[in-house]
Amino acid sequence: MDTDIGIRPPRHSRRVEAWVYTILNPLISSLRREAHLLRGGNLTWRWYSRKCEYIRPVRGYVENSHWPNYEDFLADQLNQGFKEDFDKHDQKLADVESSASRFFDGLMQAGIFRDQVERSLKDYESTGVRPENPSLDSMKEDLPKYVAEYLINRTEILPHHYMAHKFWQDYRSKFESSAEEFEGYQQRQSFRALETASGSLKEVSEKLLTRLKEHRLFLCRTYDVPAAPIYPSESMRADAFID
Repeated sequence: MDTDIGIRPPRHSRRVEAWVYTILNPLISSLRREAHLLRGGNLTWRWYSRKCEYIRPVRGYVENSHWPNYEDFLADQLNQGFKEDFDKHDQKLADVESSASRFFDGLMQAGIFRDQVERSLKDYESTGVRPENPSLDSMKEDLPKYVAEYLINRTEILPHHYMAHKFWQDYRSKFESSAEEFEGYQQRQSFRALETASGSLKEVSEKLLTRLKEHRLFLCRTYDVPAAPIYPSESMRADAFID
């Protein structure tokens, strides 16, 4: 088994290219999006799956067909330390998902929260069904779950095509202000735990993003490979432009 630190790939290595194109580039792109979501407090957590929809374990950012490259990348000593970094990211993500689930379960058990959702819905319905105020009958039973999800994800505005768009636009501030950091729902402690877990994931994610970018630069310079594939047609266009 070829794992000696002294055995390094040659210049222009296709193997190094595979690491850059199928592992590092997708991870850097995905972690940039992840960092953006976390900076805004949007965990993309879903009540029906109890998972963050767009924040995933590291391996989930790599296409299935490239998992052999992913395993090769982690096995090579040239990329030492990334397995531990990836495991740390995934553990922080698991902490966020479990914290979000605990906070969600607490809200579902809080009568004052469910009562507030019911009162808000009655007030919303009292204005009558109009194009700008669509009926929420189809989601009435699950509305407390959606409201809790919006609170967890710090949702400010729902897209216009969402059925609950107008409801959340009108009542979001009431849920947030009446919560008083969720003390009224007796969920202040679990909400603080969620905030802590989210902040920890954000820190780990941003550090991992920086390290991946630095490692890509190192590999590209050391093994003289481009940071992105250059296809023959692109080279021809570039040559034609130069001429």
